[in-house]
Amino acid sequence: MAKNKGRRRSGRAEQPDFNNTALWVAVAFGTLGLALAAYATNLTFKIQTAGIIEASGCSINDFVNCDLAHSSSYANLLGIPVAWWGFLFYAFAGLSALWGTMAKDRRSAAGWITLSFILAIGSVLFSLLKAFHLVQLGVLCLVCVGMYAANIGLMFALPAGIGYGSPGKWGSLIRGWIAGVRGESTDLKLDANITQWGLLFLAVFGIGWLGMKRQSEAASGSDPGFNMDLAIGAHYRQTPIDIDVAETAAVWGNPDGPIEVVEFADFQCPACRESAFHLRTVLFEYRDQVSFKFMNYPLDANINERMQSQLHGQAGPAAIAAVCSQKFGDFWEYHDELFRQQVQLGPSLFRETAEDMGFPMAEFDACLASPEARARVVSDIEAAWETGLNQTPTIFINGRKASQYRNSEFIRAVIERELAG
Repeated sequence: MAKNKGRRRSGRAEQPDFNNTALWVAVAFGTLGLALAAYATNLTFKIQTAGIIEASGCSINDFVNCDLAHSSSYANLLGIPVAWWGFLFYAFAGLSALWGTMAKDRRSAAGWITLSFILAIGSVLFSLLKAFHLVQLGVLCLVCVGMYAANIGLMFALPAGIGYGSPGKWGSLIRGWIAGVRGESTDLKLDANITQWGLLFLAVFGIGWLGMKRQSEAASGSDPGFNMDLAIGAHYRQTPIDIDVAETAAVWGNPDGPIEVVEFADFQCPACRESAFHLRTVLFEYRDQVSFKFMNYPLDANINERMQSQLHGQAGPAAIAAVCSQKFGDFWEYHDELFRQQVQLGPSLFRETAEDMGFPMAEFDACLASPEARARVVSDIEAAWETGLNQTPTIFINGRKASQYRNSEFIRAVIERELAG
């Protein structure tokens, strides 16, 4: 009899002892995680929709950079932002802990808190995987690290709130909870109702996923009727073509990479502006394998002989200015600034941008007026004619035109297939 002293079945009414301080700490960690996850979800959608136009507040340099982390394929899980899954978890765990501070039926609250604790263990293990992804990307995401800290905090605070603060007791807590779910006797002072939990999981995580799925598809440029297999099949039915890329073309990534991505663009073209801030974010995680080359195709009758009417009168001078930027500074920084200020394209912007970037202005002005810079743009235009180009932007991946260039998942799928050989 002494051996069974103190054993109680889960159905008895004795209430567990709660540590309200620990529960409030759990509420605080849940709130922190909720705020960070909301920020990260919004950042993911923003990048998917428009690319990285301006650095976000948590992107300090190329290493401490949340933008690059949230532009990668690792930022999504089951078709929606990973951060949104975190948001749902933090809401679930934080509300469970908050309920524990106020509940009269502490046995039922203890069951919910234990479930949140189990989810917290899973979230910490998932954090290790995401941290490994950051290492692969070569970036430090401060928002991500903040969420990892919230996960760890919840993993310790939630069990402490119901009297299981020692990690040595966690195994018995989990085993007891599982026994309660199965309807078996348990030493734990909690109620485990699998029916209630199943319905809540469906409501919180299922509806949460469905609610985000369409928004995520719209943000990533995916048509609701888009079929990846059909698109990939159509892409590879094309015969690759040789593109006469200028030796002096601006290159981003690895110049010797096995994947050559060539973009023909017009600095005054709105769709090209969208591509300018989107494509490199998609290619970032492949930057060691991809050689991304920029080629000019201004829809400007003053320089493009095939234009039957004037469309973009500042595109030609912008292309020449960008060619000159390669001689005196960072082409890609100059390229981005012209696209940011697209509505103001003109001689003043070309010179002001060059001056802000510290170019030697006399030499830059001379370059703008030089026949060599103009000839370089004309050679890009002629190379475009040879490809049969009929719109901007036009993007080729190893010689095949990427018709779904705006669809991030399509671009990644093509790159992965090319890498696989």
